Amino acid sequence: MKTKQTETKFKSAPGLACYLFGRVLCLGAVILIYSSASAQNLFVSVSGQAWGNPGRGSIYKFTPNGARTTFAVGLNYPQGLAFDRAGNLFVADVSVSSNSVTSSIIYKFTPDGVRTTFASGLSSPVGLAFDSAGNLFVADSGSGSILKFTPAAVRTTFASGLNQPVGLAFDRAGNLLVTDGGDVVGPGHGHVYKFTPNGARSTLASGFITPNGLAFDSAGNLFLADGGDIDGLGGAIYKFTPGGVRTTFAPGDFFIDEFGLAIDGTNNLFVPDLGPGNIYKFTPGGLRSVFASIPSNFQSGVTPVSLTFEPTLTATPTLVNISTRGSVETGSGVTILGFIITGTDSKQVVVRGLGPTLTQYNVSGVLADPFVSLFDGDGNVVYTNNNWKDSQQAAIQATGLAPPNDLESAILRTLQPGNYTAVLSGKNSTTGIGLLELYSTPSGLTNVSIRGFVGTGDNVLISGFSSSGGNGTIQLIIRALGPTLTQFGVSGALADPTLSLIDGNGNVVAFNDNWKNTQKTAIQNTGFAPPNDLESAILATLPNGNYTAIMSGKNGATGVGLVEVYKVALAVSQ
Repeated sequence: MKTKQTETKFKSAPGLACYLFGRVLCLGAVILIYSSASAQNLFVSVSGQAWGNPGRGSIYKFTPNGARTTFAVGLNYPQGLAFDRAGNLFVADVSVSSNSVTSSIIYKFTPDGVRTTFASGLSSPVGLAFDSAGNLFVADSGSGSILKFTPAAVRTTFASGLNQPVGLAFDRAGNLLVTDGGDVVGPGHGHVYKFTPNGARSTLASGFITPNGLAFDSAGNLFLADGGDIDGLGGAIYKFTPGGVRTTFAPGDFFIDEFGLAIDGTNNLFVPDLGPGNIYKFTPGGLRSVFASIPSNFQSGVTPVSLTFEPTLTATPTLVNISTRGSVETGSGVTILGFIITGTDSKQVVVRGLGPTLTQYNVSGVLADPFVSLFDGDGNVVYTNNNWKDSQQAAIQATGLAPPNDLESAILRTLQPGNYTAVLSGKNSTTGIGLLELYSTPSGLTNVSIRGFVGTGDNVLISGFSSSGGNGTIQLIIRALGPTLTQFGVSGALADPTLSLIDGNGNVVAFNDNWKNTQKTAIQNTGFAPPNDLESAILATLPNGNYTAIMSGKNGATGVGLVEVYKVALAVSQ
């Protein structure tokens, strides 16, 4: 799947969002990038191996109107297919010779078709399925086990003691459905088992001949392909309601291979037929038509095997570039920015601490000589910098993010996923207005928090953000905390925070003093309700544009406060 994604390049904070309202100058932005996908394409694995004739397996890609292209070649007997949330395709491929398996590999294909080996040393892997946490589950038919792989490919055994597990599918509650059995142990001995997330097994249905592929529609109905006996007789496609009521959806007048069933976004069911190489499309009402045909030869082993649709990517807000301006004090009054790097890949970040540059924007009392420190989640110092030219000068200049003033600070690091904190202070405990910025790449950061001294006038705590792309809107919850900080040993906390949300034209979008005064139920439902009733929160669905969150003290009060920005919209569905 190729996804057209909004391009993000490093830019200076003033270039991102520099606009005036009243006497407050916004210098920073949180950029929220969205991904969007085209209509679903169908991916089909085609076995290319008769005994002793490897290397002819392929993966085909079909557009919604049935146009076919070749996505991958050079496989042996590609079986189960599954996409992860990033659009990478995982393929279970086995090689057979003289009726025995000689190798079993799970390949990972990027959306551009680059192939790497994700796992090897399995015993005839068949069905694949991802859970909501991104773990890959594999029906390892040869060992009678269900294997679980973390996104980092760490392998454990989720379940064992099965006969020949084949099809896998997760229901909406996170339970794993597994087909097991086949007429190798006698007709009627096939089962569908249900495993809870902690591995407890129960029998959902039994009495099948060769239960194979599984697929859920959007209403939670489960479809099961029973391939019948070795001649393809006695098979059918069955439908189970969420309550467990079973009906025959389609008679087995075609030869369903082990792993094929896929349902598109409008609940049409797609089924491969090994005989003529047809891929059938069934409407929700059961009307059958030929969606596409693949030149196949059942005797030579060239047949369609497994189907899967690319995942549907909805708007994916991602915190990328964050900056905050406030009064940088000493002790607990320094400015702190906490952030999380998610996913499995490392991300490059640039942290900047600016002070003298702010005088260009008519800010008085600026921090004369900023000092920036970066800490990991355990409190260990990752890196520090006083003047950015003292270290990493060439590398920082290459990013286009070199601070304008030699006394300002910058850190360039590549960080593994985890929690981090950037701290802006003044050299030799000096104080003044400063700007702390964090830059990263798309899909790198979530749940950003900013702690600093909340003053009055131009010295309130400011966080800016903008959104673009996707479906044109983003849902966020923004919090302003004060009293809660005392639980963590912070002295001089802001007693009664207020929070304002301003759009790019300087209009007040929302204001909150005490979070329970407005949106109480909606905020509680997000799981991000502030711990103290005097603290503030705003839940907003915002059209694309520039915004600023301003934290101040009620009635001009001052103290240490914390501003947080959380994504609350679901990023990806499959």
